[in-house]
Amino acid sequence: MHNNYFFLQKLVVQLRQSLMYARLKQCFSQEKDELVLGFERQNGEDFWIKCVLGSQFSILQFPDQFHRAGRNSVDLFSELLLAEVQAVEMFENERAFSIHLLGDFVLVFKLFGNRSNLILFRDSTYQSQFQGRLKNDQSVDLKQINRQIKQDYQAFIENDCEVASLFPTLGKEGLSYLNRNGFETLEAQDRWRLIEQMLDLLDQQVFFIAESEKGVYLTLFPVDEFLYKSTDPIEALNKLYSFHFSIGEFKKEKNLILVALDRKLTKTQNYLDELHRQKVLRESNVPYEEIGNILMANLHAIPTNTSQVILDDFYRNQPIKIKLNATLSAAQNAENYYRKSKNYSKEVAYWQSNVDKKCQEIIHIQEQISAVELTETRKALKSFMSILTQAKKPEIEGNEIPFKQFEVDGWVIWVGKSAKNNDLLTLKYAKKFDLWLHARDVAGSHVIIRNPNQKVVPKYVVEKAAGLAAYFSKRQSDSLCPVIVTPKKYVRKTKDLLAGQMIVDREEEVVLVKPELIE
Repeated sequence: MHNNYFFLQKLVVQLRQSLMYARLKQCFSQEKDELVLGFERQNGEDFWIKCVLGSQFSILQFPDQFHRAGRNSVDLFSELLLAEVQAVEMFENERAFSIHLLGDFVLVFKLFGNRSNLILFRDSTYQSQFQGRLKNDQSVDLKQINRQIKQDYQAFIENDCEVASLFPTLGKEGLSYLNRNGFETLEAQDRWRLIEQMLDLLDQQVFFIAESEKGVYLTLFPVDEFLYKSTDPIEALNKLYSFHFSIGEFKKEKNLILVALDRKLTKTQNYLDELHRQKVLRESNVPYEEIGNILMANLHAIPTNTSQVILDDFYRNQPIKIKLNATLSAAQNAENYYRKSKNYSKEVAYWQSNVDKKCQEIIHIQEQISAVELTETRKALKSFMSILTQAKKPEIEGNEIPFKQFEVDGWVIWVGKSAKNNDLLTLKYAKKFDLWLHARDVAGSHVIIRNPNQKVVPKYVVEKAAGLAAYFSKRQSDSLCPVIVTPKKYVRKTKDLLAGQMIVDREEEVVLVKPELIE
Protein backbone atom coordinates (compact mmCIF):
# COMPACT_ATOMS: atom_id res chain seq x y z
CA MET A 1 0.00 0.00 0.00
CA HIS A 2 3.01 2.33 -0.24
CA ASN A 3 1.49 3.93 -3.36
CA ASN A 4 -2.04 3.83 -1.99
CA TYR A 5 -4.10 7.02 -1.68
CA PHE A 6 -4.63 6.62 2.07
CA PHE A 7 -0.89 6.24 2.71
CA LEU A 8 0.05 9.10 0.36
CA GLN A 9 -2.29 11.42 2.29
CA LYS A 10 -0.13 10.94 5.38
CA LEU A 11 3.11 11.22 3.41
CA VAL A 12 2.02 14.55 1.91
CA VAL A 13 1.36 16.01 5.39
CA GLN A 14 4.96 15.27 6.36
CA LEU A 15 6.38 16.45 3.02
CA ARG A 16 4.50 19.73 3.42
CA GLN A 17 6.21 20.26 6.78
CA SER A 18 9.64 19.34 5.39
CA LEU A 19 9.59 21.15 2.05
CA MET A 20 7.74 24.44 2.54
CA TYR A 21 9.92 27.27 1.18
CA ALA A 22 12.77 24.87 0.39
CA ARG A 23 14.64 25.43 -2.91
CA LEU A 24 15.23 22.74 -5.52
CA LYS A 25 19.02 22.65 -5.90
CA GLN A 26 19.46 19.46 -7.98
CA CYS A 27 17.30 17.33 -10.28
CA PHE A 28 19.03 14.54 -12.20
CA SER A 29 18.96 10.91 -13.27
CA GLN A 30 21.90 8.51 -13.25
CA GLU A 31 20.03 5.21 -13.35
CA LYS A 32 17.27 4.03 -15.66
CA ASP A 33 13.82 4.68 -14.15
CA GLU A 34 15.37 6.69 -11.28
CA LEU A 35 15.08 10.45 -10.69
CA VAL A 36 16.75 12.27 -7.78
CA LEU A 37 15.50 15.59 -6.39
CA GLY A 38 17.72 17.54 -3.99
CA PHE A 39 16.19 20.38 -1.96
CA GLU A 40 17.83 22.89 0.38
CA ARG A 41 15.60 23.72 3.34
CA GLN A 42 15.44 27.10 5.04
CA ASN A 43 17.64 25.86 7.88
CA GLY A 44 20.34 24.91 5.38
CA GLU A 45 19.75 21.16 5.60
CA ASP A 46 19.42 18.99 2.51
CA PHE A 47 16.28 17.01 1.76
CA TRP A 48 16.53 14.26 -0.86
CA ILE A 49 13.79 12.43 -2.75
CA LYS A 50 14.80 9.45 -4.85
CA CYS A 51 11.99 8.42 -7.21
CA VAL A 52 12.33 4.80 -8.35
CA LEU A 53 9.73 4.45 -11.10
CA GLY A 54 10.37 1.07 -12.72
CA SER A 55 7.83 -1.08 -14.52
CA GLN A 56 8.28 -3.82 -11.90
CA PHE A 57 8.64 -1.73 -8.73
CA SER A 58 8.02 1.94 -7.98
CA ILE A 59 8.68 3.73 -4.69
CA LEU A 60 9.81 7.04 -3.21
CA GLN A 61 12.86 6.93 -0.96
CA PHE A 62 14.26 9.69 1.23
CA PRO A 63 18.02 9.20 1.83
CA ASP A 64 19.79 11.38 4.40
CA GLN A 65 22.44 12.20 1.81
CA PHE A 66 23.11 11.46 -1.83
CA HIS A 67 26.34 11.64 -3.81
CA ARG A 68 25.84 12.28 -7.49
CA ALA A 69 28.01 10.19 -9.78
CA GLY A 70 30.63 12.06 -11.78
CA ARG A 71 29.62 10.29 -14.98
CA ASN A 72 26.49 8.91 -16.63
CA SER A 73 24.10 11.38 -15.03
CA VAL A 74 21.83 13.89 -16.75
CA ASP A 75 20.07 17.01 -15.49
CA LEU A 76 16.27 17.04 -15.83
CA PHE A 77 13.53 19.63 -15.25
CA SER A 78 16.29 22.27 -15.29
CA GLU A 79 13.71 25.10 -15.43
CA LEU A 80 12.83 24.25 -11.82
CA LEU A 81 16.32 24.74 -10.38
CA LEU A 82 16.45 27.25 -7.51
CA ALA A 83 12.65 27.51 -7.55
CA GLU A 84 11.08 27.73 -4.10
CA VAL A 85 8.41 25.27 -2.91
CA GLN A 86 5.11 27.05 -2.35
CA ALA A 87 2.86 24.13 -1.48
CA VAL A 88 2.59 20.34 -1.37
CA GLU A 89 -0.93 19.15 -2.20
CA MET A 90 -2.71 15.80 -2.34
CA PHE A 91 -5.10 15.16 -5.21
CA GLU A 92 -8.54 13.97 -4.12
CA ASN A 93 -9.24 10.27 -4.57
CA GLU A 94 -6.15 9.72 -6.69
CA ARG A 95 -2.73 8.13 -6.19
CA ALA A 96 -0.95 11.37 -6.94
CA PHE A 97 0.29 14.52 -5.23
CA SER A 98 1.95 17.73 -6.41
CA ILE A 99 4.75 20.06 -5.41
CA HIS A 100 4.00 23.69 -6.37
CA LEU A 101 7.06 25.84 -7.03
CA LEU A 102 7.57 29.55 -7.62
CA GLY A 103 6.94 30.51 -11.23
CA ASP A 104 3.56 28.74 -11.48
CA PHE A 105 5.27 25.35 -11.81
CA VAL A 106 3.52 22.19 -10.62
CA LEU A 107 5.43 18.89 -10.45
CA VAL A 108 2.96 16.02 -10.28
CA PHE A 109 4.02 12.73 -8.67
CA LYS A 110 1.77 10.14 -10.36
CA LEU A 111 2.25 6.89 -8.44
CA PHE A 112 0.31 4.40 -10.54
CA GLY A 113 2.35 1.23 -9.96
CA ASN A 114 4.11 0.24 -13.19
CA ARG A 115 2.83 3.47 -14.83
CA SER A 116 4.34 5.83 -12.26
CA ASN A 117 5.75 9.11 -13.54
CA LEU A 118 6.67 12.71 -12.75
CA ILE A 119 4.90 15.28 -14.93
CA LEU A 120 5.72 19.00 -15.04
CA PHE A 121 3.08 21.69 -15.67
CA ARG A 122 3.33 25.48 -15.88
CA ASP A 123 0.23 27.63 -15.73
CA SER A 124 -1.72 24.33 -15.84
CA THR A 125 -0.14 23.51 -19.23
CA TYR A 126 1.85 20.32 -19.79
CA GLN A 127 5.61 20.96 -20.13
CA SER A 128 7.49 17.67 -19.88
CA GLN A 129 7.70 14.34 -18.08
CA PHE A 130 10.31 11.94 -16.71
CA GLN A 131 9.15 8.59 -18.16
CA GLY A 132 8.91 9.27 -21.87
CA ARG A 133 7.57 5.77 -22.59
CA LEU A 134 4.23 6.72 -20.99
CA LYS A 135 2.91 8.64 -23.99
CA ASN A 136 -0.61 9.07 -22.55
CA ASP A 137 0.77 11.24 -19.74
CA GLN A 138 1.33 14.01 -22.29
CA SER A 139 -2.43 14.50 -22.44
CA VAL A 140 -3.03 14.58 -18.67
CA ASP A 141 -5.19 17.55 -17.70
CA LEU A 142 -3.97 19.03 -14.43
CA LYS A 143 -7.42 20.42 -13.64
CA GLN A 144 -9.02 16.98 -14.06
CA ILE A 145 -6.77 14.94 -11.72
CA ASN A 146 -8.85 15.69 -8.63
CA ARG A 147 -11.83 13.36 -8.29
CA GLN A 148 -14.51 14.82 -6.03
CA ILE A 149 -16.74 11.95 -4.93
CA LYS A 150 -19.56 12.08 -2.45
CA GLN A 151 -18.69 9.39 0.08
CA ASP A 152 -21.51 8.99 2.59
CA TYR A 153 -24.19 6.41 3.35
CA GLN A 154 -26.74 8.02 1.03
CA ALA A 155 -24.29 7.89 -1.89
CA PHE A 156 -23.51 4.30 -0.96
CA ILE A 157 -27.20 3.35 -1.23
CA GLU A 158 -27.62 5.30 -4.47
CA ASN A 159 -24.69 3.32 -5.95
CA ASP A 160 -26.32 -0.02 -5.09
CA CYS A 161 -23.84 -0.60 -2.24
CA GLU A 162 -20.91 -0.67 -4.68
CA VAL A 163 -17.63 0.04 -2.88
CA ALA A 164 -15.38 0.58 -5.90
CA SER A 165 -17.43 3.47 -7.31
CA LEU A 166 -17.31 5.40 -3.99
CA PHE A 167 -13.73 4.51 -3.05
CA PRO A 168 -11.85 3.94 -6.34
CA THR A 169 -8.45 4.18 -4.61
CA LEU A 170 -9.19 1.60 -1.93
CA GLY A 171 -6.95 -1.00 -3.55
CA LYS A 172 -6.81 -4.78 -3.28
CA GLU A 173 -5.99 -4.79 0.43
CA GLY A 174 -9.01 -2.68 1.34
CA LEU A 175 -11.35 -4.85 -0.71
CA SER A 176 -9.75 -7.95 0.76
CA TYR A 177 -10.34 -6.60 4.27
CA LEU A 178 -14.04 -6.14 3.50
CA ASN A 179 -14.37 -9.61 1.98
CA ARG A 180 -12.61 -11.24 4.93
CA ASN A 181 -15.17 -9.66 7.21
CA GLY A 182 -18.15 -10.99 5.23
CA PHE A 183 -19.03 -7.79 3.39
CA GLU A 184 -21.09 -9.56 0.72
CA THR A 185 -23.27 -11.35 3.29
CA LEU A 186 -24.19 -8.20 5.25
CA GLU A 187 -27.19 -5.88 4.95
CA ALA A 188 -26.62 -2.34 3.62
CA GLN A 189 -26.33 -0.63 7.05
CA ASP A 190 -23.91 -3.27 8.35
CA ARG A 191 -21.89 -2.98 5.16
CA TRP A 192 -21.54 0.75 5.69
CA ARG A 193 -20.51 0.24 9.33
CA LEU A 194 -17.79 -2.15 8.12
CA ILE A 195 -16.61 0.46 5.60
CA GLU A 196 -16.45 3.09 8.37
CA GLN A 197 -14.50 0.65 10.54
CA MET A 198 -12.06 0.10 7.69
CA LEU A 199 -11.68 3.86 7.07
CA ASP A 200 -10.89 4.37 10.76
CA LEU A 201 -8.07 1.82 10.43
CA LEU A 202 -6.76 3.52 7.31
CA ASP A 203 -6.85 6.87 9.08
CA GLN A 204 -4.48 5.69 11.82
CA GLN A 205 -0.84 6.79 11.64
CA VAL A 206 0.60 3.27 11.96
CA PHE A 207 2.45 1.48 9.14
CA PHE A 208 3.45 -2.17 9.04
CA ILE A 209 6.03 -3.78 6.77
CA ALA A 210 5.44 -7.50 6.35
CA GLU A 211 6.34 -10.45 4.15
CA SER A 212 4.19 -12.50 1.79
CA GLU A 213 4.88 -15.08 -0.89
CA LYS A 214 5.13 -12.23 -3.40
CA GLY A 215 7.70 -10.30 -1.37
CA VAL A 216 7.83 -7.46 1.17
CA TYR A 217 4.96 -4.97 1.38
CA LEU A 218 3.72 -1.99 3.42
CA THR A 219 0.21 -1.99 4.85
CA LEU A 220 -1.97 0.24 7.00
CA PHE A 221 -3.94 -2.78 8.23
CA PRO A 222 -2.68 -4.47 11.43
CA VAL A 223 -0.89 -7.80 10.85
CA ASP A 224 0.12 -10.47 13.38
CA GLU A 225 3.67 -10.85 12.09
CA PHE A 226 5.66 -7.96 10.67
CA LEU A 227 9.24 -6.97 9.91
CA TYR A 228 8.88 -3.37 10.99
CA LYS A 229 6.33 -0.97 12.50
CA SER A 230 6.44 2.82 12.30
CA THR A 231 4.33 5.95 12.73
CA ASP A 232 6.54 7.95 10.34
CA PRO A 233 5.63 7.58 6.63
CA ILE A 234 9.07 8.65 5.38
CA GLU A 235 10.81 6.23 7.74
CA ALA A 236 8.38 3.48 6.67
CA LEU A 237 9.18 4.04 2.98
CA ASN A 238 12.92 3.99 3.64
CA LYS A 239 12.60 0.70 5.52
CA LEU A 240 10.40 -0.77 2.80
CA TYR A 241 12.99 0.21 0.16
CA SER A 242 15.72 -1.49 2.18
CA PHE A 243 13.68 -4.64 2.88
CA HIS A 244 12.53 -4.87 -0.73
CA PHE A 245 16.06 -5.28 -2.04
CA SER A 246 17.47 -7.28 0.88
CA ILE A 247 14.52 -9.66 1.34
CA GLY A 248 11.85 -9.08 -1.30
CA GLU A 249 14.15 -9.26 -4.34
CA PHE A 250 15.89 -12.31 -2.87
CA LYS A 251 12.58 -14.11 -2.46
CA LYS A 252 11.48 -13.07 -5.93
CA GLU A 253 14.70 -14.27 -7.57
CA LYS A 254 14.66 -17.49 -5.57
CA ASN A 255 11.07 -18.18 -6.60
CA LEU A 256 11.87 -17.42 -10.28
CA ILE A 257 14.76 -19.89 -10.19
CA LEU A 258 12.61 -22.58 -8.55
CA VAL A 259 9.85 -22.03 -11.11
CA ALA A 260 12.38 -22.30 -13.96
CA LEU A 261 13.82 -25.50 -12.48
CA ASP A 262 10.39 -26.98 -11.92
CA ARG A 263 9.44 -26.20 -15.52
CA LYS A 264 12.68 -27.79 -16.72
CA LEU A 265 12.07 -30.85 -14.54
CA THR A 266 8.53 -31.29 -15.91
CA LYS A 267 9.74 -30.95 -19.49
CA THR A 268 12.52 -33.50 -18.95
CA GLN A 269 10.18 -35.93 -17.18
CA ASN A 270 7.65 -35.64 -20.03
CA TYR A 271 10.41 -36.40 -22.53
CA LEU A 272 11.45 -39.45 -20.50
CA ASP A 273 7.84 -40.63 -20.29
CA GLU A 274 7.58 -40.36 -24.07
CA LEU A 275 10.74 -42.47 -24.44
CA HIS A 276 9.22 -45.17 -22.23
CA ARG A 277 6.00 -45.01 -24.23
CA GLN A 278 8.03 -45.58 -27.38
CA LYS A 279 9.60 -48.65 -25.78
CA VAL A 280 6.20 -50.13 -24.95
CA LEU A 281 5.01 -49.58 -28.54
CA ARG A 282 8.22 -51.02 -29.95
CA GLU A 283 8.07 -54.14 -27.79
CA SER A 284 4.42 -54.72 -28.73
CA ASN A 285 5.33 -54.88 -32.43
CA VAL A 286 6.61 -57.98 -34.23
CA PRO A 287 10.43 -57.77 -34.66
CA TYR A 288 11.54 -56.85 -38.20
CA GLU A 289 13.76 -59.92 -38.47
CA GLU A 290 10.83 -62.24 -37.75
CA ILE A 291 8.71 -60.44 -40.40
CA GLY A 292 11.54 -60.99 -42.88
CA ASN A 293 11.64 -64.70 -41.98
CA ILE A 294 7.86 -65.01 -42.42
CA LEU A 295 8.11 -63.39 -45.87
CA MET A 296 10.98 -65.68 -46.93
CA ALA A 297 9.04 -68.74 -45.82
CA ASN A 298 6.03 -67.67 -47.92
CA LEU A 299 7.62 -66.28 -51.10
CA HIS A 300 5.43 -68.55 -53.22
CA ALA A 301 2.22 -67.26 -51.58
CA ILE A 302 2.88 -63.53 -52.01
CA PRO A 303 1.35 -61.97 -55.15
CA THR A 304 3.21 -59.27 -57.04
CA ASN A 305 2.28 -55.55 -57.01
CA THR A 306 0.54 -55.69 -53.64
CA SER A 307 0.90 -53.23 -50.74
CA GLN A 308 0.04 -55.69 -47.96
CA VAL A 309 -0.41 -59.39 -47.39
CA ILE A 310 -1.86 -61.60 -44.65
CA LEU A 311 0.34 -64.61 -43.83
CA ASP A 312 0.64 -67.24 -41.11
CA ASP A 313 2.82 -66.07 -38.22
CA PHE A 314 4.46 -69.36 -37.24
CA TYR A 315 6.09 -67.68 -34.22
CA ARG A 316 2.69 -66.97 -32.63
CA ASN A 317 0.37 -69.37 -34.49
CA GLN A 318 -1.89 -66.61 -35.77
CA PRO A 319 -2.39 -64.52 -38.94
CA ILE A 320 -0.25 -61.41 -39.43
CA LYS A 321 -0.81 -58.44 -41.73
CA ILE A 322 2.45 -57.26 -43.32
CA LYS A 323 2.92 -53.99 -45.21
CA LEU A 324 4.82 -54.27 -48.48
CA ASN A 325 6.34 -52.00 -51.11
CA ALA A 326 4.23 -52.85 -54.16
CA THR A 327 7.07 -51.97 -56.55
CA LEU A 328 9.40 -54.59 -55.01
CA SER A 329 9.38 -58.38 -55.14
CA ALA A 330 8.60 -60.49 -52.05
CA ALA A 331 12.30 -61.27 -51.58
CA GLN A 332 13.23 -57.60 -51.86
CA ASN A 333 10.57 -56.70 -49.28
CA ALA A 334 12.02 -59.35 -46.96
CA GLU A 335 15.46 -57.84 -47.49
CA ASN A 336 14.05 -54.43 -46.49
CA TYR A 337 12.80 -55.86 -43.20
CA TYR A 338 16.20 -57.49 -42.52
CA ARG A 339 17.85 -54.10 -43.11
CA LYS A 340 15.39 -52.46 -40.69
CA SER A 341 16.27 -55.14 -38.15
CA LYS A 342 19.96 -54.20 -38.37
CA ASN A 343 19.10 -50.52 -37.92
CA TYR A 344 16.80 -51.43 -35.05
CA SER A 345 19.73 -52.31 -32.77
CA LYS A 346 21.21 -48.88 -33.43
CA GLU A 347 17.87 -47.24 -32.62
CA VAL A 348 17.64 -49.17 -29.35
CA ALA A 349 21.18 -48.10 -28.40
CA TYR A 350 20.32 -44.47 -29.21
CA TRP A 351 17.07 -44.77 -27.24
CA GLN A 352 18.95 -46.15 -24.22
CA SER A 353 21.52 -43.34 -24.33
CA ASN A 354 18.66 -40.82 -24.39
CA VAL A 355 17.01 -42.51 -21.39
CA ASP A 356 20.28 -42.51 -19.43
CA LYS A 357 20.89 -38.87 -20.30
CA LYS A 358 17.40 -37.76 -19.23
CA CYS A 359 17.60 -39.74 -15.98
CA GLN A 360 20.86 -37.98 -15.12
CA GLU A 361 19.33 -34.62 -16.01
CA ILE A 362 16.41 -35.28 -13.67
CA ILE A 363 18.76 -36.17 -10.80
CA HIS A 364 20.82 -33.01 -11.46
CA ILE A 365 17.71 -30.76 -11.58
CA GLN A 366 16.36 -32.26 -8.35
CA GLU A 367 19.74 -31.60 -6.66
CA GLN A 368 19.62 -27.99 -7.90
CA ILE A 369 16.10 -27.52 -6.54
CA SER A 370 17.15 -28.83 -3.12
CA ALA A 371 20.20 -26.53 -3.10
CA VAL A 372 18.17 -23.43 -4.07
CA GLU A 373 15.54 -24.17 -1.43
CA LEU A 374 18.29 -24.13 1.22
CA THR A 375 19.72 -20.73 0.19
CA GLU A 376 18.99 -17.86 2.56
CA THR A 377 20.92 -14.93 1.07
CA ARG A 378 21.22 -13.24 -2.34
CA LYS A 379 24.96 -13.91 -2.25
CA ALA A 380 24.36 -17.67 -1.96
CA LEU A 381 21.81 -17.42 -4.77
CA LYS A 382 24.25 -15.87 -7.25
CA SER A 383 25.68 -19.22 -8.38
CA PHE A 384 22.18 -20.24 -9.57
CA MET A 385 21.37 -17.05 -11.51
CA SER A 386 22.58 -18.64 -14.77
CA ILE A 387 19.49 -20.88 -14.58
CA LEU A 388 17.34 -17.80 -15.29
CA THR A 389 19.55 -16.93 -18.27
CA GLN A 390 19.12 -20.45 -19.63
CA ALA A 391 15.35 -20.22 -19.14
CA LYS A 392 15.12 -16.76 -20.71
CA LYS A 393 14.43 -17.86 -24.28
CA PRO A 394 11.59 -20.26 -23.51
CA GLU A 395 10.20 -17.71 -21.06
CA ILE A 396 10.02 -15.12 -23.83
CA GLU A 397 8.40 -17.65 -26.12
CA GLY A 398 5.91 -18.60 -23.43
CA ASN A 399 5.00 -15.27 -21.92
CA GLU A 400 5.73 -12.48 -24.34
CA ILE A 401 4.67 -13.88 -27.71
CA PRO A 402 1.54 -12.20 -29.10
CA PHE A 403 -0.41 -15.44 -29.57
CA LYS A 404 -2.51 -17.84 -27.54
CA GLN A 405 -0.30 -20.66 -26.30
CA PHE A 406 -1.10 -24.23 -25.32
CA GLU A 407 1.09 -27.21 -24.46
CA VAL A 408 0.67 -30.97 -24.89
CA ASP A 409 3.35 -33.14 -23.26
CA GLY A 410 6.08 -30.59 -23.94
CA TRP A 411 4.89 -29.73 -27.48
CA VAL A 412 4.17 -25.98 -27.71
CA ILE A 413 1.17 -24.89 -29.78
CA TRP A 414 0.58 -21.29 -30.91
CA VAL A 415 -2.80 -19.98 -32.06
CA GLY A 416 -3.32 -16.69 -33.94
CA LYS A 417 -5.70 -14.11 -32.46
CA SER A 418 -6.75 -12.17 -35.58
CA ALA A 419 -6.17 -11.97 -39.33
CA LYS A 420 -3.09 -9.74 -38.98
CA ASN A 421 -1.92 -11.79 -36.03
CA ASN A 422 -2.24 -14.94 -38.17
CA ASP A 423 0.11 -13.37 -40.74
CA LEU A 424 2.59 -12.53 -37.99
CA LEU A 425 2.44 -16.08 -36.63
CA THR A 426 2.84 -17.85 -39.97
CA LEU A 427 5.25 -15.51 -41.73
CA LYS A 428 7.47 -14.25 -38.89
CA TYR A 429 7.39 -16.70 -35.99
CA ALA A 430 6.77 -20.13 -37.54
CA LYS A 431 9.77 -22.09 -38.87
CA LYS A 432 9.68 -24.30 -41.94
CA PHE A 433 9.60 -27.60 -40.01
CA ASP A 434 6.80 -26.47 -37.67
CA LEU A 435 3.41 -27.98 -38.44
CA TRP A 436 0.78 -25.53 -39.74
CA LEU A 437 -2.93 -26.26 -39.17
CA HIS A 438 -6.11 -24.54 -40.33
CA ALA A 439 -9.78 -25.45 -40.49
CA ARG A 440 -10.51 -26.36 -44.10
CA ASP A 441 -12.53 -24.02 -46.34
CA VAL A 442 -13.54 -21.59 -43.55
CA ALA A 443 -12.10 -18.55 -41.81
CA GLY A 444 -10.20 -19.31 -38.62
CA SER A 445 -6.99 -19.01 -36.64
CA HIS A 446 -3.68 -20.25 -37.92
CA VAL A 447 -2.28 -22.89 -35.56
CA ILE A 448 1.40 -23.82 -35.29
CA ILE A 449 2.93 -26.85 -33.56
CA ARG A 450 6.50 -25.81 -32.70
CA ASN A 451 9.07 -28.37 -33.87
CA PRO A 452 12.55 -26.84 -33.42
CA ASN A 453 14.21 -30.27 -33.21
CA GLN A 454 12.54 -31.50 -36.42
CA LYS A 455 11.04 -34.62 -34.81
CA VAL A 456 7.97 -36.59 -35.81
CA VAL A 457 5.03 -34.93 -34.06
CA PRO A 458 2.94 -37.59 -32.28
CA LYS A 459 -0.49 -38.18 -33.78
CA TYR A 460 -2.32 -37.34 -30.55
CA VAL A 461 -0.53 -33.97 -30.40
CA VAL A 462 -1.59 -33.22 -33.99
CA GLU A 463 -5.18 -34.13 -33.11
CA LYS A 464 -5.18 -31.84 -30.06
CA ALA A 465 -3.81 -28.94 -32.16
CA ALA A 466 -6.35 -29.70 -34.89
CA GLY A 467 -9.10 -29.49 -32.26
CA LEU A 468 -7.86 -25.97 -31.47
CA ALA A 469 -7.81 -24.99 -35.16
CA ALA A 470 -11.41 -26.19 -35.43
CA TYR A 471 -12.45 -24.46 -32.21
CA PHE A 472 -10.99 -21.10 -33.29
CA SER A 473 -12.77 -21.17 -36.65
CA LYS A 474 -16.22 -20.65 -38.16
CA ARG A 475 -16.83 -24.40 -37.66
CA GLN A 476 -16.62 -24.12 -33.86
CA SER A 477 -20.21 -25.32 -33.39
CA ASP A 478 -19.89 -28.29 -35.82
CA SER A 479 -19.68 -31.79 -34.39
CA LEU A 480 -16.68 -32.60 -36.61
CA CYS A 481 -14.37 -30.34 -38.62
CA PRO A 482 -11.78 -31.15 -41.32
CA VAL A 483 -8.41 -29.55 -40.55
CA ILE A 484 -5.45 -29.12 -42.91
CA VAL A 485 -2.12 -30.29 -41.46
CA THR A 486 1.11 -29.52 -43.33
CA PRO A 487 4.68 -28.35 -42.64
CA LYS A 488 4.88 -24.56 -42.61
CA LYS A 489 7.35 -24.68 -45.54
CA TYR A 490 4.40 -25.50 -47.84
CA VAL A 491 2.49 -22.36 -46.80
CA ARG A 492 3.11 -19.01 -48.48
CA LYS A 493 1.49 -15.63 -49.11
CA THR A 494 1.36 -13.39 -52.17
CA LYS A 495 0.92 -9.62 -52.14
CA ASP A 496 -2.62 -9.74 -53.52
CA LEU A 497 -3.96 -11.77 -50.57
CA LEU A 498 -5.81 -10.19 -47.67
CA ALA A 499 -4.64 -10.37 -44.05
CA GLY A 500 -4.75 -13.94 -42.78
CA GLN A 501 -5.10 -15.50 -46.25
CA MET A 502 -2.49 -18.04 -47.32
CA ILE A 503 -1.70 -20.38 -50.21
CA VAL A 504 -1.13 -24.01 -49.19
CA ASP A 505 1.02 -25.65 -51.85
CA ARG A 506 0.75 -29.10 -50.37
CA GLU A 507 -1.75 -30.55 -47.91
CA GLU A 508 0.15 -33.33 -46.19
CA GLU A 509 -2.90 -34.50 -44.29
CA VAL A 510 -6.51 -33.59 -43.49
CA VAL A 511 -7.77 -34.79 -40.10
CA LEU A 512 -11.39 -34.86 -38.96
CA VAL A 513 -11.68 -33.72 -35.33
CA LYS A 514 -14.09 -32.33 -32.77
CA PRO A 515 -13.64 -28.57 -32.13
CA GLU A 516 -12.41 -28.24 -28.55
CA LEU A 517 -10.01 -26.39 -26.30
CA ILE A 518 -7.07 -28.04 -24.56
CA GLU A 519 -7.67 -28.14 -20.81
